[in-house]
Amino acid sequence: MGARKYSIITVSKGRLGHLKQTLPRMLAQGAAELIVVDYTCPERTGDYVEQHFPEARVVRVEGETYFSNWKARNAGAAAAAGDMLVFCDADTILAKDALARIDEQVPERSFGFFKRDATQGFNKKGLRLALNQLRGFHVIPTPTFRAAQGYDELFEGYAAGADTDLEDRLIFIGLTPARLDPTIVEEVIQHGNEERLEHHREPISRSYGTGLIYRTAKFALLKIRRLPELPLETRRNLYESARTAAETLQEEDTVALSVGANKNAIGMPLQLGFESATLQLSVRVEVAGKKRVDKAPD
Repeated sequence: MGARKYSIITVSKGRLGHLKQTLPRMLAQGAAELIVVDYTCPERTGDYVEQHFPEARVVRVEGETYFSNWKARNAGAAAAAGDMLVFCDADTILAKDALARIDEQVPERSFGFFKRDATQGFNKKGLRLALNQLRGFHVIPTPTFRAAQGYDELFEGYAAGADTDLEDRLIFIGLTPARLDPTIVEEVIQHGNEERLEHHREPISRSYGTGLIYRTAKFALLKIRRLPELPLETRRNLYESARTAAETLQEEDTVALSVGANKNAIGMPLQLGFESATLQLSVRVEVAGKKRVDKAPD
């Protein structure tokens, strides 16, 4: 393994049973540190970890009724001391030499991730919602993660796409995506959709739709404005507009969101026949559905 130091970050809200199985293998990796984020866990994960796994560091996020993987991960990253951040879900049992393989597979100026097709073998129950179960596994240089302002915490609910949003932004600011080999993972603990969605406020139909519209419009604005991240107030307004559009999609087959990207004064308005004039560029995101179904498959 090279000289880089790693911080493995895992989070829990109702996942203590999983962590009892996965933490020993995370600790065995020889990382610079293991950080466990107790996200107002009803099972008091932090207390259990401090008692049974004192080698791990516990970060507590208090007062949160609903789960946000992104707020939890950002809290862990803020406390991390390693050069590289490894975000690993509580249900993921790493291979014995996972960190050594990661070090080989993620060169400098790159970030590690799993492609969807690389993780299909772990979905033993064949659940639709488990198809992307390792897509949130990330290996990211700490300075670049912080320069990108981490995960966008506005994303709410399961499958909203904050992991994809961060990947897009990391590529945009100059990192090269490095595909991870699935042999880094030994097993993913199988669990059903009810457990997967338990602590989220938004139903998946709304969280997925909102996230899809939001991140599409947001990334278009980032490219136009050449920014690593939009200002928080701009993102809040955009997310609420995307949420409204997603709610409308429950009743209508087609919804669209239009957002002003740039508005500038025209330098030669007299040639257009006006004393002054402006030129505005807008981004339009449209979702069009066909053949509505009563219920999405599991």
